[in-house]
Amino acid sequence: MTFGQKEIAAAAELLTKARLDNAVIDAIPEAIRPGNLAEAYAVQDAFIQSLGWEIGGWYCACTNVSIQKLLSLDEPYYARLFKDHIFASPCVLRSADYPPMVLECEFGFRLGADLPSREEPYSREEVETAIAAVHPTIEVVAGHLKDWPNQDVWSVIADNGTDGALICGEGVADWRKLDLTNMPVTLKVNGKIEREGAGINVLGDPVASFVWLVNARARDGEGLKSGHIHNTGTATDIFWVSPGDDVVASFAGLGNVQLRVSPD
Repeated sequence: MTFGQKEIAAAAELLTKARLDNAVIDAIPEAIRPGNLAEAYAVQDAFIQSLGWEIGGWYCACTNVSIQKLLSLDEPYYARLFKDHIFASPCVLRSADYPPMVLECEFGFRLGADLPSREEPYSREEVETAIAAVHPTIEVVAGHLKDWPNQDVWSVIADNGTDGALICGEGVADWRKLDLTNMPVTLKVNGKIEREGAGINVLGDPVASFVWLVNARARDGEGLKSGHIHNTGTATDIFWVSPGDDVVASFAGLGNVQLRVSPD
């Protein structure tokens, strides 16, 4: 089957409508469904251009072994974070504004300098020098594909990685003193511990995951921008949250991030 501009445009139009209508669709029809990573990114790019929303950063996903198994992918992928869906902790989100929500506990890296596109990969030292602060975050995953964990991964990527919102705790500028790799991460819901993990679950090291994102976007796009926040994948297993839930994600030494899901 040929997958060209016509199919890309049709898939992007479908995803744009679902996003603007806050609707969940059964699937991208097979005739216009991407079948590999390049096609998935092409649909994602066209979808985001059609949507016209301002970008506030990027994130990489599938940096956790359990998520890779869930989506049958053996490497990370990247997608956008939208400026109007990035919130400071503590935060209240209306459940009606999003499809069913899944929570992930993630390290967020805010840049203090641009890391633009270039042919030579950035070294870890260059990336670390550009980091202004590291934030504890909760990523709200809200896919517009029905039962997205059981959809094919190319459709998930085309749907901007099933993004929803990002809740950011206060950043730490002196982050180098912290052991991000071995940092315990705990998710409490209504006072009960529901998920536990550590930075090592994020590609073995959250900074290494961020270096991957920097170089992937330097290779494939315009790079990453100063002031934006960029996320690196979940340190815990995902959690399906319900309306009325009060959530606290704790990153030992880095801080907490709080979210309440309003049923209204």
